[in-house]
Amino acid sequence: MRKYFGLFLIAFAMLALEVTLTRLLSVITWYYLSFFAIATGLLGSTAGATSVYLQPNWFTEETLERNIARCCLGFALTIPLTLIILTHLRFLPGVSTRAFVTLFTATYVCAMPFYFAGMATTAILTRIDLPIGKLYASDLAGAALGSLFVLGGLEVLDAPSLIILIGAIVAAAWFVLNWDSAGTTLRRWGGAVPTAFVVLALLNALSGHGIRPISYKGNIISRDDLLLEKWNSYSQVMVFKPIEGSPHLWGPSPITPDRWTTRHMMQVDGEAGTYVGKFSSPEDIEHLRYDITSMAYYVRPSGGALIIGVGGGRDAQTALLFGHEHVIAVDINPTFVRLLTGEFAEFAGLGDRQDVALYVAEGRSFVSQSADQYSVIQMALIDTWAATGAGAFSLSENTLYTVEAWDVFFKHLDDDGIFTVTRWYNPANLGETGRIASLAVATLLRNGVDDPSAHIALITSQRASTLLLCKAPFSPEDIHGLEEAIGRLQFRADILPGVEPGDEVLRKIVAAKSPSSLSAAIADEPLNFTPPTDETPYFFNMLRLNHIGFALQQEQGVLKGNLVATLTLLLLIVALLIVTGLTIIVPLRFKVAGKTSLPPPRPLWSAGLYFSLIGSGFMLTEIALIQRLSVFLSHPIYALGVLLFTLIASTGLGSYLSERLPLTRKPWIYLYPVITAGIILILRFVLSIILSGMITAPMPLKIFTAVFTIFPMGILMGLFFPTGMRLIRDLRFGETPWYWALNGVFSVLCSALAVLISIYLGISMNFYIAAACYLAVLACLWRINQMVNKRLSQI
Repeated sequence: MRKYFGLFLIAFAMLALEVTLTRLLSVITWYYLSFFAIATGLLGSTAGATSVYLQPNWFTEETLERNIARCCLGFALTIPLTLIILTHLRFLPGVSTRAFVTLFTATYVCAMPFYFAGMATTAILTRIDLPIGKLYASDLAGAALGSLFVLGGLEVLDAPSLIILIGAIVAAAWFVLNWDSAGTTLRRWGGAVPTAFVVLALLNALSGHGIRPISYKGNIISRDDLLLEKWNSYSQVMVFKPIEGSPHLWGPSPITPDRWTTRHMMQVDGEAGTYVGKFSSPEDIEHLRYDITSMAYYVRPSGGALIIGVGGGRDAQTALLFGHEHVIAVDINPTFVRLLTGEFAEFAGLGDRQDVALYVAEGRSFVSQSADQYSVIQMALIDTWAATGAGAFSLSENTLYTVEAWDVFFKHLDDDGIFTVTRWYNPANLGETGRIASLAVATLLRNGVDDPSAHIALITSQRASTLLLCKAPFSPEDIHGLEEAIGRLQFRADILPGVEPGDEVLRKIVAAKSPSSLSAAIADEPLNFTPPTDETPYFFNMLRLNHIGFALQQEQGVLKGNLVATLTLLLLIVALLIVTGLTIIVPLRFKVAGKTSLPPPRPLWSAGLYFSLIGSGFMLTEIALIQRLSVFLSHPIYALGVLLFTLIASTGLGSYLSERLPLTRKPWIYLYPVITAGIILILRFVLSIILSGMITAPMPLKIFTAVFTIFPMGILMGLFFPTGMRLIRDLRFGETPWYWALNGVFSVLCSALAVLISIYLGISMNFYIAAACYLAVLACLWRINQMVNKRLSQI
């Protein structure tokens, strides 16, 4: 029982550490580099498994339990070391020797704790004579609960303190696994080690000067200027002491009055910024009239307004300033809503007003479940650059920038309502502005509009652009009002009904009269302006693989960062391919014979391919499910707390049930891979029907549907690893750690490949490739079964 519980604790800590490190690195560096560091860092567990294979003398019958406990102690002690080094690294943008060394250091220190965890896990799974199905079920149960632990832990503690607390869990695993071989003194005082970790975690959380990052995306931030700091599973929000000075606007008019304002700066994950400004009278916020984000209110100054992404409340203040009678503001991040209704309720002037309602919700989901219509729906600069807890190279705002999402917003406008979106803009390069224009045209075509150009206006400044998408054609009065405001504020109209756009790309986009003509208009552009859909919800990833040189030519900025993100993904895949090759080659070259003088047996390649395929198939299916159902559930909390937990837990149940099923005998040995592949393909099409038919369903029903959909799939995928181990243990017992290493390295490789596939080929392609992986398992099983029968005939 101790070994099951010890393995449970190790897996619990590994998953919790992986997710929390992703959250911490998303603050310290850019989201794509955090994905790179964690993905390659997880290869530490593969290195640990390979070490068990290469050095069989480390885990003999006499030293097995003692050395597993030592690995747990190494796991525990390297956690705070990793934390201290990571928080003292300074990541800088651009390509340089220093940037490379910093990334290499982050990758190496992330790998350290996983190396020891990988050795301990591998030794337990492959060297302890207990039912493999139950052992693997314990491993997966721990991982499932570890995901929930992070969900709650980051609501209470900051990420550095939670990482230290995870060290206490690993120390508890060391104490449990070391019990039999420990002396009286260690049994009496060994519990002091996990207790010390708990105390350190609490002291670090309560202290304002404990272990904290020294820089945030290359910027040194003085904590003396910090007013408060809030963490959760998908963001870190810092609020700074008040600033007095000239107003801050995203796209200021050249004639903006130099009025004195008081505001607090807020930062999400160290870079994405917003401000909460003082609002006690209209004079306090008069400057907001001069921001390009306010253009829709010049032609729709009254009615109901919906703000998606309330942040510091400036857009809600703008709607009130222009005269809207009722303002609803939603934000996926509860921290902002709590601040506006709590500490900053009086300062921001929103939390106590009867004409303002603040909700914690994802914008698309909120609108889908509402019957209300709005005069203005505003979505200004919604981009946190925050890696979600579920990973998968995803951003928490991806679901807002798809044709299906904009269709929801469009249908909830008044008959002449306006949906307005502000994005970053560079006069020398359209970038995101071109893509929102394409999205607007695709949305109008989807709703049967014959002439999209009559419904779209695009106003630009030097660094921001605001799109106005009107449900009805803009009236002459609307056009006159826009022209008057644009002229007075000295902005520029890049798209206006009745006026041919000066930019050739925009001209071709708004002239499109069908989806095919829209596709033809943007087909030859170096950037991908194709309207994102729920099948490919990657608005910010615009790099075409045949125009990689274009990304390298860009100057620093938002567009550059997004293009570099995709390049980083490509480099990660190359790095993982190299490591995968080394995982295959190195063990074959340097394997020692152990206690015997006989040379190691030739590897069983069919078994190696079997474990590689099931690792690939599992990860491709997991990423596809999380990406597809995250759009359905519309919240990163549910991606982590519902999807990841359900998938891992159901896989653990499948592993446990494998002990009771005749999966190593005909016909079952050939039947369950076929069933699994078939279910994956069915799931791909069923999900499309469910997602389109239940998008407006209540959230509890959505969660139940997601769990009900995932659970059977997880059970089936959980059958493969323990069944494979049972088949090959008697054939190649000494090679089982290598098979575990192959399973792990192909899982990590496919976590990156799945994202690339989703961006360029669509999420569904992952389902097809995963099904092919499980079908290919049949050939491996046939060969392994031949070997098993041959061995039995020789006994």
